[in-house]
Amino acid sequence: MNACGAGTPAPVTGKSAATESEDADAGSDAGEERPFAGSPGEATTLISAAVDKKGAAIGACVRDFRARKNLLRERVTVSFGIDMEGTLLGVTSKGKEDAELKACVQSALAGATFPRSHAGVITVTKTYEEILQ
Repeated sequence: MNACGAGTPAPVTGKSAATESEDADAGSDAGEERPFAGSPGEATTLISAAVDKKGAAIGACVRDFRARKNLLRERVTVSFGIDMEGTLLGVTSKGKEDAELKACVQSALAGATFPRSHAGVITVTKTYEEILQ
């Protein structure tokens, strides 16, 4: 089982020596600049790609959630809100709200590099399901 801690990553707006050090301590993608998305579509694409990079860790959170709730074959839909500075605002799950799942996914996304944009808050939704063979 995967133990996940709660917390929201601190916003990163610039890369001073102190900020880089803090990022490295938090397990972030140190040295990776936040891209700037020129449109809402581009922001959505970049956010989706950043979430996909953390797919293994998020998948572990989803598996733990399913085991705890005895929902082994259920689809789990998770939404991620990202602000204009590229900061993770929060995580929600459709239908089956679970504080442990949200905290675990937020922890899994710690250090993810989300884009800055002028598009306001962007929400990306992903559905995780078991593939039966």
